[in-house]
Amino acid sequence: LEAHFGTSVEQGLTARRAEEILARDGPNELEKPPKPTLLMLFILQLTGFVIILLLVAAMASIAVNATGPNKDDILSYTTGKAIFVIVILNAGIAAWTEHKAGDALDALSKMTQASIFVIRDGSEVKVDVPDVVRGDLVVLGTGDVVPADMRLIEADDVKVSEMALTGEPDDVSKTAKLKAKKPGEPEKLTPENMVFSGCSVTNGKGKGFVCETGMSTRIGRIAQLIAGGDEGKPKKKCGCLPDTSGNATPLQQNLE
Repeated sequence: LEAHFGTSVEQGLTARRAEEILARDGPNELEKPPKPTLLMLFILQLTGFVIILLLVAAMASIAVNATGPNKDDILSYTTGKAIFVIVILNAGIAAWTEHKAGDALDALSKMTQASIFVIRDGSEVKVDVPDVVRGDLVVLGTGDVVPADMRLIEADDVKVSEMALTGEPDDVSKTAKLKAKKPGEPEKLTPENMVFSGCSVTNGKGKGFVCETGMSTRIGRIAQLIAGGDEGKPKKKCGCLPDTSGNATPLQQNLE
């Protein structure tokens, strides 16, 4: 790790080296794509293939009845009106649900703290979490929120809450020791010698090298999946509307 990141267990990164890595990799924070408005999401719901078919069917039903012998009977337009009402209600409910689900990205971005202690040039200094870079030697203590994905090199009775990643309600013990993998043993989702961005340290203290920052962390990949875009960048639909095809049902995917 020292050779890979150009750092040191005793000295950490130099301030100059940290600035170079920060300029190369960017700040240690999650990218938040522009959040569509509720009106935009409502309009987007009306552009689905199934919805367009229903709207065409409703208009066709009204047109047929308007040219038929019962054109003056208001009850003859019931089918078309019912389809329109159902489509509008469905689009409104779906838009509201998706709008509330978009708050998950904001929740992920808040799973951090303002600053953390790191060792640079041999001294323990306090830096802003967005300025933490790969190769930084971070000092963790009880109550800290892990600022990035880290490989522990010291762990004194360290326990972390990984509920944000795995849903596991119990605190997980961590160690700096590298355990040999047994033949046929599946790889762990969260290795015992790793701590991950957004997880809270509930007990003990330790040190570790930062391996991944920003959108490259485990929590960053979750944010990418929520955003539904490639590398966290929102995709566009019809030139201006956000593409929410990632939330489409299997039936919608097959039809489209």
